[in-house]
Amino acid sequence: MGSLKYLLANTGDMALKRRAKRIMAELNPKRGEKIIDIGCGDGYYLHLLSHLGISDLHLSGTDYDIKGLDKTKKNLDNSKIKIYSGDLMKKLPFENNSFDKAIMSEVTEHLPNDVKGLKEVYRILKPGATLCLTVPHANYPFLWDPINKILELFGIHFRSGFFAGIWNQHIRLYKTDQIKAVVQKAGFKVEKLESLTFWCLPFNHYLVNLVARYLSYQYNQGTPNVSLNKFTTSPLKSFLINAAFYMINFLDRLNNIWQPEGIGVSVFVKAIKL
Repeated sequence: MGSLKYLLANTGDMALKRRAKRIMAELNPKRGEKIIDIGCGDGYYLHLLSHLGISDLHLSGTDYDIKGLDKTKKNLDNSKIKIYSGDLMKKLPFENNSFDKAIMSEVTEHLPNDVKGLKEVYRILKPGATLCLTVPHANYPFLWDPINKILELFGIHFRSGFFAGIWNQHIRLYKTDQIKAVVQKAGFKVEKLESLTFWCLPFNHYLVNLVARYLSYQYNQGTPNVSLNKFTTSPLKSFLINAAFYMINFLDRLNNIWQPEGIGVSVFVKAIKL
């Protein structure tokens, strides 16, 4: 168990780290609460929640990708966390008013019908429940994904593959007012709406992609690099890795000093079920 800062020590993706900080701060998990991560992916947020030292948290995760859920369970290595297959375009396997709080990070942009998906989330949350949601920002910084930023001037962008960048497998990106409208149409009250991560390394998205591919290769070979694995807290890193983390953390601190309104890698939303 440890502090959030300690748990985030091996997270090199500065946008993910900032999303995690905001989500955990606004989610404010408390003892005995039932919390669900919708579109849990590799299980990272569930991992963080389960290691914060809060007793008697009832954690669940659901994802559309059935094949990926086996890896999710391996990453978590916690039999108390319940993982389900679920499709927001149909019906999630939960009763009405089941959960106190929910995370939905980088999911809405994949949904054919985003309002319908959020209405399903609304259904399974208790009245007064908190939803912490993030989506990729339509007004993202040029340095984050220069290639697609230039292509967008001509009305095109890469949708898949290495150069897809921020658009990878996404149906849409969102401006702050757009995601606010979607969340409100689903019935929620929007309490907070923020742009996250303006300062970043040039071509940051591609660097993150390369590291992810490297880690996936090592994982498949049975020799995972613990110093770059976000699910570990190993303090042992090479000089080059330490230097890279220092630069990433230095740039990220600039986001604490100045974050332009309406520009960022992500949009963060805190919403309440009425």
